[in-house]
Amino acid sequence: MKKLIFTGFFILLGVFAFAQNLPSVRVVNSTGYSIYYIHISPANNDYWGSDILGEEEILENGQTLIFDLTQTLDLVNVYDILLIDEEYRTYSKMGITMTNNARIVFTIDDLEDTVE
Repeated sequence: MKKLIFTGFFILLGVFAFAQNLPSVRVVNSTGYSIYYIHISPANNDYWGSDILGEEEILENGQTLIFDLTQTLDLVNVYDILLIDEEYRTYSKMGITMTNNARIVFTIDDLEDTVE
């Protein structure tokens, strides 16, 4: 029994240490608009990840969101990021090479062309 508890302790310690090595990313909203949705996915993925803001959070103009990526940089380091504002306009940055503590600033220049 002690061996199982001892082994379990080291497994938990390893998971905690792994979680501490996940890279942190800062997304800065300088679009001039409130952002309601942020999606991020590895660049080689065909699907956007789930909204990292959640249902209740809004990233106001001038605010920064700090979050951890779900994989270490040695596994995945190139990502695409999509922001959606209050009018459902989209802003994107594609093929961003991430580093730990990366600071990614979105401006009105990142607004995607839309067909009216």
